[in-house]
Amino acid sequence: MRNITGTPVENDDFFDRPRDLDRLQRDLANGENLLLTAPRRVGKTSLVLRLCELERQAGRAAVYMNVEGCHDELAFAEKIVDTLNGNGLHPELLGRISLVFRRVREAFRGMKMGAAGVDMEMGAAEDPDHSTLGRTLESIFRKIESEENPVLLAIDEMPELLLALGKQDRGAERISHLLHWLRSLRQTYRKHVRWIFLGSIGLDSFVDDRQLGKTINDLTSVSLEALSTGEADAFLTRLAEGNGLALGVDERAGIVRRLGWPLPHHLQMVIHSLIDRGVQTVDGPALDAAFEDMLKPTNLSQFDTWRQRLVEQFGKSDADAARDILRHLCQHPEGRGRDQILNALMSTRPSADPDAVEDQLSRLLQVLLRDGYLLERHGSYAFRSFLLREYWHRREVR
Repeated sequence: MRNITGTPVENDDFFDRPRDLDRLQRDLANGENLLLTAPRRVGKTSLVLRLCELERQAGRAAVYMNVEGCHDELAFAEKIVDTLNGNGLHPELLGRISLVFRRVREAFRGMKMGAAGVDMEMGAAEDPDHSTLGRTLESIFRKIESEENPVLLAIDEMPELLLALGKQDRGAERISHLLHWLRSLRQTYRKHVRWIFLGSIGLDSFVDDRQLGKTINDLTSVSLEALSTGEADAFLTRLAEGNGLALGVDERAGIVRRLGWPLPHHLQMVIHSLIDRGVQTVDGPALDAAFEDMLKPTNLSQFDTWRQRLVEQFGKSDADAARDILRHLCQHPEGRGRDQILNALMSTRPSADPDAVEDQLSRLLQVLLRDGYLLERHGSYAFRSFLLREYWHRREVR
């Protein structure tokens, strides 16, 4: 088992999570479309890639597509068609659709896409199914639905596409239009087509923040947690064996204890640091040095996506408030009560309306809990990850 820290893992590098895979397969077999919710770096993409592999082994079609690089509705439609075509599904029909999309792209070259989104009119067409982008794309789903072979579509990073749309002309309207269209697509073609959505920004958080929750109310939410203590121990054992490290039971327990929250990615980072130091037999001093290396100023950038996501996910006011909440909490490992956090926010906003700040705090705490930054116990909020808390303290306070 190789130690891969930067990209999703597949095949022999994947640490099996049979309970989670069984749950996903069971829900799909029951006709559900899924929203996989989990904090960052838990391993959502790796898990879904394995799910797609298992589906294909069972004789069913399964395709994975990351739509982060799509910046408009046409690019999203093109991504779906290209991915299905790349997996050998109905190449003749998909070839015709690709040609239609290329013509549309050429027609809009150098121009801004219109705000009608997926239903953008393309002018007169001989085939009524191809009179709009939406109808053109629906023709492939109609074909799949008419046959017996189920298809699973795994869509990663949908909120990234929606955030890009939101920055364009009439962005809010286009976001709503696309989400409603997708829901209608799922409802119309539900016999043999299954969907699973995942991403580093939760689609549930995105739509809730924009009062668009009904556009995903047909999705069954399935949560993925960090590894249990036993799973983390087994994961570290396999990583150590695959990378020539002598890692005893006490040292494995020490790594989990220091992390506080055993995300697969953070476990991989520790092993990577030990390997970089040339360690073969791991003891307490070696672990101390490895953790210190991970948190050196030159290495802090490997955690920076946690900060950057706040700016990408929120408007300026909420992003600033979220950073202030986390800056306050990283200085209190034991956690802080809601009133204490509110007082800390008000101290930096003395002229703000207290009721408005309290409403903002309520919203942001829910997102920070859901996205894995924080945990709440008996009314006290604290960083979920000891490692992330130390990073935040070094980046924001020291």
